[in-house]
Amino acid sequence: MSKIKITYKYLVLLLLVVLTVLQLKAQNVTVNAKLDTNQFLIGDQVGVELQVKQPLKEFVGIPNFEKNFDSEIEIIDQTTNDTTLLESGEYIIKKNVTISVFDSGYYALPPIPFLYYSDTLRTDTLIFKVNALPVDTTKAIKDIKMPYEAPLSFAEVYPWAGGGLLLALVIFIVIYVIRKIKRKEPIIKRFKPREPAHIIAYRDLDKLKNDKLWQQDKIKDYYTVLTDILRMYLWNRYAIRTLERTSEEILQSLQVSDFNDDESFETLKEIFHLSDLVKFAKYKPVADQHEKCMMDAYKFVDKTKLIIEENPDDSKTESDKQTKTESKAIKEENKS
Repeated sequence: MSKIKITYKYLVLLLLVVLTVLQLKAQNVTVNAKLDTNQFLIGDQVGVELQVKQPLKEFVGIPNFEKNFDSEIEIIDQTTNDTTLLESGEYIIKKNVTISVFDSGYYALPPIPFLYYSDTLRTDTLIFKVNALPVDTTKAIKDIKMPYEAPLSFAEVYPWAGGGLLLALVIFIVIYVIRKIKRKEPIIKRFKPREPAHIIAYRDLDKLKNDKLWQQDKIKDYYTVLTDILRMYLWNRYAIRTLERTSEEILQSLQVSDFNDDESFETLKEIFHLSDLVKFAKYKPVADQHEKCMMDAYKFVDKTKLIIEENPDDSKTESDKQTKTESKAIKEENKS
């Protein structure tokens, strides 16, 4: 019996020692809550600053609110913890909580708990007053004003305007296509030269020859104009797309067309190859090469020009026959 009493005394003594240590520790830790103002209007948003002051090696759990304080005091927002180290070696940790109340009267913000080891530290209760909006009873009662209409912004109008323009464009295209079909006209007209392709090429080559560009040391300009003349000739003669295409792409398109003159193909290939060297590799040919390229260009046009045999019994004009022949070439190019 005496042993039980002694054990009980030791347990009580040990409990007192633990409580004393915790009490001493707690004296070095303070928690506090402060309102921005203790009086505000209904619906105003007011900040509550939570603050913890603690030694460096201590730990205090700052609450993270997942619901309102009560049914009347609503939590609008809360910030993350902001920690500041003091020169004394202590930490000050702050957190702001935004609250709002939607009814007038006096309210009490309950003590906010902070976890401290096995203990709980609490702030003081905060009393504040919420005022209703002041009413001037000396003036007559007026009707409630309707909400103001905000002006339309460009971002609101743009989708409707863009959609309307797109719809109008679609309708225009549909009407255009239907009219072309009823009139049995081609929907997309291809460019047709008024003169035969070789006549245009001869005239342009004569002009280039008379300009004497390479004699003026304008070598790059000379080969640029020369290849442009041949590109336009191929477009007019064989309906081969030549604009914005490389020399290699043009030659490949010529191979899959109805072109079957191997000697002329090699001649054209040599002209394009030398021109590319001049324009892109800064190659400088000798004078004989300049003259040879010009003569080869004339030779290529002369050997590949479209020859139309006139038939006196045929009522169609020469231009109509040429159009028919070149249309056949265009169809074969499209098929390839």
